[in-house]
Amino acid sequence: MDEVRHRLGTRLRALRQDRKLTQEELAERAEIHPTFLAKIEAGQRLPSLEVIWRLAGALGVPVTSVVSATDDREGASPEDRLIGELVALLKSCTIEELEFVKDFIMMLKRHARQS
Repeated sequence: MDEVRHRLGTRLRALRQDRKLTQEELAERAEIHPTFLAKIEAGQRLPSLEVIWRLAGALGVPVTSVVSATDDREGASPEDRLIGELVALLKSCTIEELEFVKDFIMMLKRHARQS
């Protein structure tokens, strides 16, 4: 079980750092205590499936990416990684900001089709 905790903690830390999030930021997004996240990343605690699910959502990645023992750079395409980063950013937006981003993307796509 120690190996599982260590691998999961290492994986979460890498995903968090790839997204340039602090432990406090990720913990807030996942609605867990920052100390609990620190202990998970250190391999001292094994989170429940519910907490893993919330962490994956906060990171903008599938649960399988969190529990994967491989480096996400090996299996994910650049597009998938970028989409995950965008999802993580969007999760922190207000509804008004989300509407603005949606409208902006739609405008960009219309412009690209006309070009």
